[in-house]
Amino acid sequence: MSSLTGPTAAPKPWHVLEVAAVPSADHPDAWAYHGMAAVERATEIADRGYDDLARPALQTISGMLHQEYARKQRFVAVLDRPDGGAPTADDVVGFGFLAMTLQDNTHAADVYVGVHPDHRRRGIGTALAARVEEAAADAGRTTFFVWAASPREATADEEAVVPTTGVGRIPADAPAVRFALGRGYTVEQVERMSRLDLPADPDRLAAFEAEARATAGADYRTHTWEGIPEEWHEGYAQLMTRMTTDVPQGDLDFGEETWDAERVRVYLEERAASGQRLLTTLVEHVPSGEVAGGTSFLLQDGKPAFVFQEETIVLKSHRGHRLGMLVKAVNLRELAARYPQTERVHTFNAEENAHMLDINVALGFRPSGAEAALQKRL
Repeated sequence: MSSLTGPTAAPKPWHVLEVAAVPSADHPDAWAYHGMAAVERATEIADRGYDDLARPALQTISGMLHQEYARKQRFVAVLDRPDGGAPTADDVVGFGFLAMTLQDNTHAADVYVGVHPDHRRRGIGTALAARVEEAAADAGRTTFFVWAASPREATADEEAVVPTTGVGRIPADAPAVRFALGRGYTVEQVERMSRLDLPADPDRLAAFEAEARATAGADYRTHTWEGIPEEWHEGYAQLMTRMTTDVPQGDLDFGEETWDAERVRVYLEERAASGQRLLTTLVEHVPSGEVAGGTSFLLQDGKPAFVFQEETIVLKSHRGHRLGMLVKAVNLRELAARYPQTERVHTFNAEENAHMLDINVALGFRPSGAEAALQKRL
């Protein structure tokens, strides 16, 4: 949920409405999506200092068209026009988002609210949050999840919110966290946001890869693609299923999410339609042919300067062979070779995920913020 602090100029009248899916970014009714993209960009700059993670309009449009595995709803807060005319993208001052999985965790809902920095502290965020939560409750959802960002981790000598895990700290004055706590959410987990500035030292990277390959031995072989070939979809699906159970989640009331080859196909199709693509390295256990682990970078068209580090996972039965370091080092090498213009990598990891954080730190990632995972049960 976005923070609600900012200027206190005389408020203008506004109202909240639900947004329907549109077929394309140039559709006449896509004004709301362009408005949401502008608001998200402004909030990201205000809250983080940059807009790398702001979603373009095409991404949200594509996401609403793909509802095979989650029901999604979007709402916007728009200024009332003095002439009584129809709203435009420039009239959007806030948005709300609701996602509810359809085949697993059908008790839960993801919610998000963003308010333009110039229109905060006017009740817009409260109204949007109430609308989103009401829609979730009407659909029978009883557990709500919220992610609230802070541009920094809490220092040792300042007041902080500690999650129920007892690991990690987020500043108590982080506006987004305060807002969610005020609506009855509890902080269940804190994730560290990390950033790797590129280019990485190729010799150091090669040394990590060589060391990891030596530990893994001949039984493990890596494969790297832009996109994932169809014959590997089932193995990738197994990794994605395990991501929902095998990584630290604190006390978040979120169980296993089942993936299969068809879901991977739909996932890749949605990414492509939204102007995104994956650079993926998987590691194969040669004797069994099993996909033992993998990692992906998410690249966004129109934003060549950065990539986002997606899931990295090694199956429990194959841990202890340095496969996490192996796939990450290989994927970074391939990123440098294929996309040398990339300047930075962003990623999130739970603070209690010490093993993955140690790998990231060794590769050169440094803390760049924090994010709280909050939960509310009705």
